[in-house]
Amino acid sequence: MMKKIRFVYSLLSAALLLILLSLSPALDQASTGGDDHHQFQWVDPAHARRGLMTASAQQRALIVTPQAIDVEHYRLQIRLFPPTRRIAGVVTIEGQSVDAITVINIDMQSNLAVDSVQFNGADRVVERAGDKIVLNFPESLPAGFNFTLVVAYHGIAVTSGVLGGGMLISTHGSNVPVIATLSEPYAAPTWWPCIDNPADKTTAEIEATVPDGYIVASNGLLQGTQPNADRTVTYFWRENYPIANYLIAVTATNFARFEDTYTALDGVTTMPLVYYVYPEHLTQAQQTFSVTRRAMEIFAPLFGEYPFLAEKYGMVEFPWCGGMEHQTLTSLGSCIVGNAQSTGRTLVHELSHQWWGDWVTMKTWHDIWLNEGFATYSEVLFFERFLPIAPGELMDLSYDDHQVFGRLGGTVYAEDLTNPWDDSGAIYTKGGWVLHMLRHVLGDERFFAALQDYGRRFASGNAATGYFQTVCEDHYGASLDWFFQQWVYAPGRPIYQASSTISPADASGNYTVTLTLKQQQPQSIPGRSPGLESVYIMPIDVTIHYADGSQETRVVWNDARQQQFSFTVSQPPVRVGVDEGHWVLRELWMN
Repeated sequence: MMKKIRFVYSLLSAALLLILLSLSPALDQASTGGDDHHQFQWVDPAHARRGLMTASAQQRALIVTPQAIDVEHYRLQIRLFPPTRRIAGVVTIEGQSVDAITVINIDMQSNLAVDSVQFNGADRVVERAGDKIVLNFPESLPAGFNFTLVVAYHGIAVTSGVLGGGMLISTHGSNVPVIATLSEPYAAPTWWPCIDNPADKTTAEIEATVPDGYIVASNGLLQGTQPNADRTVTYFWRENYPIANYLIAVTATNFARFEDTYTALDGVTTMPLVYYVYPEHLTQAQQTFSVTRRAMEIFAPLFGEYPFLAEKYGMVEFPWCGGMEHQTLTSLGSCIVGNAQSTGRTLVHELSHQWWGDWVTMKTWHDIWLNEGFATYSEVLFFERFLPIAPGELMDLSYDDHQVFGRLGGTVYAEDLTNPWDDSGAIYTKGGWVLHMLRHVLGDERFFAALQDYGRRFASGNAATGYFQTVCEDHYGASLDWFFQQWVYAPGRPIYQASSTISPADASGNYTVTLTLKQQQPQSIPGRSPGLESVYIMPIDVTIHYADGSQETRVVWNDARQQQFSFTVSQPPVRVGVDEGHWVLRELWMN
C-alpha cells in the first residue's frame, strides 16, 4: 500500500520517473517480449505513511489470538451521504465456528451505533464492550456450526489514526464532494461492523447507495446499478476471490472513467484495466496510467499470472496523499494523480501488492514486511527490466538512506502491533534489501522460482515470515536461519573495512591478491541474539580488476570479524573491489 511512508526522493529517483513518464506514450505500442521484470515502489512524498489507526488492547488481543471462527462471506449494504460523514447500513456475516464457542465478538468502533442484530434469523440482544459487539450464548455452539449474523447500524464515520484511516471526506474540482475509505490496518470497524482479522479472508458483496450523479468504485466486478425513487443510485459490486477486511473499499464522486486492456500470459485471455479519476485529472491520468499495463506484463512472468484475472485491475483517485492496494482496485491519492513526477513509481509499487499483500496476505501485522518489503523490491525489479538499470545500483542509490537507517538499521519483523509501521524504514526499505540479498544468496534462478512457489503455496491465503523462510530453504537446499535471524528479526547491518595487497609475479608468472575484511559494527547490538551479536554471515563478491581493463568476480564466505582471503591470478591485477554490485546492505570503507 502506498499508504506507507514514502521516503524523500533521491535525484536518481526523480530522474528515473521522468524517463519513465517520457516513455509512457510509447507503452501502448510496447510488446510483451523482452527482458521483463517486477515493479518497484518508489518511496516518495506522494506515498505517505499508511493510514494508521492505533490498536486498542482488545484489537491487539484479537490479532494475536483470533476467534475460533471462519468467516466465509460478507455482504455490505451501505448508504453514503456526501458531503457529510453520515453512514448507515446492514452488514451480513456468514461463517462457521472452527471450535466450540460461547461468544462471538464483532468489531465496531464507538462512532457507530447498533440498530439491530439477528443471529440465524432471530433478533438478539447484544452487549457493547469497548470497540466490540458481544453475542453470548448460554450453551456453546459446536465446532462446524454455520451461522448468519445481520447487523444494522448507523453513525458518523470518522478519520482515525496517525495519518487518517477510516472514512475520508473531501472535495475536488469546483467543490464536488468525494468520499472514500481506507482501512489498513485497524480502521475497517470505523465504517462497517466486521470480525477484523487479516488472516480470515472471505468473499464479499459491496452494495453502496449514493446520490444520483455519483459513481461508486469498489472491489471485484460491477454486477449492475439500480436507480432508486429517492434520487439515489445503488452500485452492486462483488469480490469472488478471498479478500482480507482491510482491503475492502468504497470510493464515490463524479468520476471520469477510462479503460485499457491486459493480455494474459496465455496470449488469449484479456482483462480490463479500469481507471476512475477526477474529471480535471483525466488527460494527465490517461498518459501516466499507461505504464500499468507494461508493469503487469513485466510482473506476471516473474511472479505468476495476475491473480485476479477473472475480474479486473484498476485504480481510483481518492483524497489521501498516498496509495493503497485495495484488492483489484488500488486507491491512488489525488496529489499523485495530479503530479506526473509522483505517479510512475507509485503505480508500480501498488500493482505489485496485488500479488504480495492481496493474493498472499501477511498472517499477522507482525509480518507486514511481506507486503511492504516485497512491493519495495518489486519497484527495483520493474526498473531493472524497464530501463534497464542494474538492481544493485538501484538499491544502493535509492534505498540506502543513512537518515532512514542510521548505523544500526531497524527490525524488519514488526514487534509493536499498536503501530506496525512504527519503523517504516525497516519495513519498506530494509525489507526490500532482505529480498535483494536473498536473491544473491540463492541466485536468480532459485530466487525467482522461490517467489513463484511462495505464491502458489499461499495463493488466496496468508503467510507468516517463517512460511516464506521455509519456501526459500526448500529452493536453497539448506537452512537459512542464519540469514533470517540476522536480517529480519534483529536490527543492525555490517560495517566493513577492507584492504588489499597485490604481490609481484612469482616464477610461474602468477600473482597473489590478498583481501583483508574487518567487520567494525558494534560488538553487541541490542535485540540481536547471542552468537549473532558480533558478526554478520554473508557471501561477499570480490572483484579483481586487471591491467588490460578486464575483471573477474569471486565470491567469499565472510563469517568472522576479521578474515583474509587470497586469490592466485595469472594476469597483472591493479585493484580489488568489494561488493561492487551492491548486494549487501552495509557500510564499506576501502583502504
